[in-house]
Amino acid sequence: MSYRECRNFAEMLRALNYPRLVSIENFRKPNFELVADILYWLAQRYDPNTEISDNINEEHNRVEFIKSITTLFTIKARLKINPKKLYQADVSAVQEMLKITTVLYKVKAI
Repeated sequence: MSYRECRNFAEMLRALNYPRLVSIENFRKPNFELVADILYWLAQRYDPNTEISDNINEEHNRVEFIKSITTLFTIKARLKINPKKLYQADVSAVQEMLKITTVLYKVKAI
């Protein structure tokens, strides 16, 4: 994961009006809460009618959340998302979230 990809991800989130300020430094250490918040927001933005639980208090809830997100974007957006990288919740998760963000960013630009 390059610095440029992290920067592009943060800039795309700003352009898509993500409500929180996201810095590249947020992903240096694993931060599952932030990754889950971004993924939930992206899922709601992609499909407002989707039913995904945002409960991530326990490990099995986190696994179910990641499964739901990857299933949503695999089926509806036809994106290949690696759930292991998302679960790591660090810089490698940015690479996977960048795939989703790029699709939404291109749609907004049209």
